[in-house]
Amino acid sequence: MKIKLTMRNGVNHLLTGIFVMLLMASCAPKGFEIKLDEKFKEARAFTKEDKLTVTTGRITRHWQLTKSGLITQSVTNLESAPTTYQSDWNLTGILPEGAKGKLVALSAKKSNDEGFTTDHLEVTAEFEYPKEGVGVKYLVWAFPNAPGLRTQLFVRKLANYQASSDTVSQARAEYLPVKTEDLETRLIGYYNHTQRRNNREDEILKEEMANGDAAYDWPSVIDIKPGESGLMLVQESHKCVNQAGVNTGAYHVDPSGVSASGLGIGAENLTDQYRPLWAYWLVAYEGEDDKRQLALKQFDRIRYPIDPKRDIYIMANSWGSGAEKDESLYASREANILAEIQSQKDLGIDLQQVDDGWQGTQYNTWDVVAKTTSKTFGEYDVYPEGWKNIKAAAAQEGLRLGLWAAWKIPGEDLLKHYETGGFTAYKLDFANLKDYETFHGFINKIRHFILATGHEVRVNWDVTENPARIGYYFGREYGNIYLENRKPIQPAHVVYRPYLVLRDAWQVAKYTNLNKFQVSIQNIDRVNKEESDAYLHNHPYSVAIALMGSPIFFQETHYYDDKARDQIKEVIRVYKQHRDAMYNGYVFPIGQKPDNASWTGFQNYNPETSTGYLTIFREINNEETTQSLKLYFLKTASVKLTNLMTGEVEEKSIDESGNIVFEIAKTADFRFYKYEII
Repeated sequence: MKIKLTMRNGVNHLLTGIFVMLLMASCAPKGFEIKLDEKFKEARAFTKEDKLTVTTGRITRHWQLTKSGLITQSVTNLESAPTTYQSDWNLTGILPEGAKGKLVALSAKKSNDEGFTTDHLEVTAEFEYPKEGVGVKYLVWAFPNAPGLRTQLFVRKLANYQASSDTVSQARAEYLPVKTEDLETRLIGYYNHTQRRNNREDEILKEEMANGDAAYDWPSVIDIKPGESGLMLVQESHKCVNQAGVNTGAYHVDPSGVSASGLGIGAENLTDQYRPLWAYWLVAYEGEDDKRQLALKQFDRIRYPIDPKRDIYIMANSWGSGAEKDESLYASREANILAEIQSQKDLGIDLQQVDDGWQGTQYNTWDVVAKTTSKTFGEYDVYPEGWKNIKAAAAQEGLRLGLWAAWKIPGEDLLKHYETGGFTAYKLDFANLKDYETFHGFINKIRHFILATGHEVRVNWDVTENPARIGYYFGREYGNIYLENRKPIQPAHVVYRPYLVLRDAWQVAKYTNLNKFQVSIQNIDRVNKEESDAYLHNHPYSVAIALMGSPIFFQETHYYDDKARDQIKEVIRVYKQHRDAMYNGYVFPIGQKPDNASWTGFQNYNPETSTGYLTIFREINNEETTQSLKLYFLKTASVKLTNLMTGEVEEKSIDESGNIVFEIAKTADFRFYKYEII
């Protein structure tokens, strides 16, 4: 244990430190009876005496083997503090603090989690606690050359299991022995329930600085900075600021260090098979905000990789044009989808998703129906010949198909529609993942479905409602996040307002990879003028808002008139020439926070080439024709800017602080640039 002693509190402090060292020594076995030394590229895991070390080549963590498990000694960027804990974990209600266990297995192997993540070195340490009848498995994922490590606990009951009576002491699923005096602490989380958060005061990001010892139960991310270097802990769960989810716990800052109490499981969920707790990311960085954001996004991209053939597309969804539910259900019928396929082919859209209504107006069985009846339209044809005709039309026009369903659809029905309709992008709605069994039953169904298709399909989650769903840091190996319903007419709380869609995307881009989030595009000609100023904007502006994310036309696109279509087609044509390169970059919010009167936008940065893309917006109520914006990672340099919409090229200087001056003559206008260092 790395312990730094001071004489500030005199002899008592010194004796405390000595006591801690003696205590740790008494708890430690003489060494690992099971030796380990495995490598995968830059990643390595090895034992030496009673120490386990795991490194990615960029971040290294050392644990000490004790009679209770593994206790972190030190981590890159961390000056360790004394601790009396005997293991990183304390499974309150399952295993009492300090329970004595034995290491029964230790191994490392190359893995990619059945194709759901990037290749990595998976380190597994398995313990048994014979008195309590509990088995614990500790996994560490070391991705080569990654800025972070991922850890996760699994637990099972043995034959003699008896539930622990210890429900008083604080649970721990992750622990860092950091000195908390003068610790700079940043808390980060995102709100769900975007269906009801479409006003100026309802921001999607919550970010706060904190001081002193406390427990914080709302953030998904805690950033601790004891000096020039920092560490971030990210809980891989469905927690949102306004939705605690299943046993997501809190981050605790106290004299013993920084810990996470979110286990994700209770004693009532134990079986004789290992079951997962929430995983945690530990991400290290050097420097200030730009380095913090980049490190987190790099690890996020490694954890949730993008397959260009499967994950890069422009989607259209049939639901978002209707003012009433009956209208949106009617939009999913075959005749309309066939028209939409032609419309989307003309616009350059890649994927048509059939939303609610293909199964009729009920949610109990999941066969495609030939006919249905509604109050508004009476009896009408839905899919008289099943999926045959839209499947053929999509194939002829080179489009992919997607499908909506309610979350309780059986896995065999999902597979049936994949096989008969060729659907590759699924949206599963109405989820309420209120407890451990419900959550993991749902996730396992989706995982098995994707595996059964050979990873041909992906499932897009949504965060539109308040019941616990997927959140922002979980499940993106299975698909993207559908961010929000934004419709043209009513109800008022979902009407499309350009600056609010832009602000949500701008804030999501700060601490996640925006191209894993679907950003909505609406037909501004049809938007309610009493509720929104969308009609004062232009169609290219509306489309450009979504270009740094995963664009989704949440609408029936055949409503666009010819003038709008010509404008939109040109933006899509230019975007598709560059989007593969854009998906290799990381997106950062630049300028001011969108408020309908700002200069704002996004920077797409590729650290391997130092090149990238910019979308710059002069919002409608801004009175300045020029503005200096600060870019990331570019200082004291000359850049070549290519206006991708006009082809014009210019050279500009970036000052020592990263500032560059842009000019946009008209309000509610944008620029789409490619930049290169000269």
